[in-house]
Amino acid sequence: MDWDLCKTFVAVAETRSFAAAARRLRSSHPTVGRKVTELEDQLGVPLFARSNDGLSLTSQGRKFREHVEAMAAAALRAEAAVSATGAQARGVVKLSIGATLASHWLMPRLGPFLRAHDHIQLEIITHPFPASVRRREADVVLRPVDSGDENLIGRKIGRLGTGFFASRDYAAGRRLPERRDEWKGHSIIGFADRASNERLARWSDAITRQGSVVMRCSSQGDMLAAARAALGISALSCFVAADYPDLVRVAPQKLFSVADLWLLAHPDLVELPAVRAVIDFVTAAAREDRVRLRG
Repeated sequence: MDWDLCKTFVAVAETRSFAAAARRLRSSHPTVGRKVTELEDQLGVPLFARSNDGLSLTSQGRKFREHVEAMAAAALRAEAAVSATGAQARGVVKLSIGATLASHWLMPRLGPFLRAHDHIQLEIITHPFPASVRRREADVVLRPVDSGDENLIGRKIGRLGTGFFASRDYAAGRRLPERRDEWKGHSIIGFADRASNERLARWSDAITRQGSVVMRCSSQGDMLAAARAALGISALSCFVAADYPDLVRVAPQKLFSVADLWLLAHPDLVELPAVRAVIDFVTAAAREDRVRLRG
């Protein structure tokens, strides 16, 4: 049986939509529909039924999903058992990491690692974030939450600080706020993508509520650009803002949020030499940069 058809089936089962599954798989709606039809024809049973809430699994579909998930788990165990016997770390390792951490922190450090591990092909996955290890979207995830419901193992490797920053041009001639009651009259750059930044968005809105929100951005890169353009005060990762001398910290001792950074992997993958090499590298890099990351 074609494993690609099974992956498409699982994506549709989890998203309950051909369109949503296509976005997850970076495919097209017609392609997903064709693969589901092909799988149903091979099995000779319908796997999905349409309902008001989207696609739902038939009884045959639910039973087939149990077997597909068992197949995926067995494949992981087989890969780990065979690869662990190799002396050299090799193969593809998919690392799920936030776009800001990837571009501003990890990329500048990758050169020595890749040169020392020329048999490893590293895939940096920033979308979707966080990627699912269970669905094999990633092998290792770096994220500000623990294992959740995916039965991952790992540890906290650092803390990530966020503060408020403004450009020196914005600060010129203004008194920057030091207390929560001093934000009136200031321009605020807020979060547009509250789904992926819910905690930070709530924190930012609560502190700056007396200010005036002039714009909201869905990416930290745009928030950084807006702050540097003197459009207002923005919440930014401290390690990002520290690279720009044209930015100043607002109330440096009083207004900052800190989140834990967790490095996690599937328990059947952690002893693969290539996966272990990536885990050890990211852990060591975070330990070396712990002061910078915390801000």
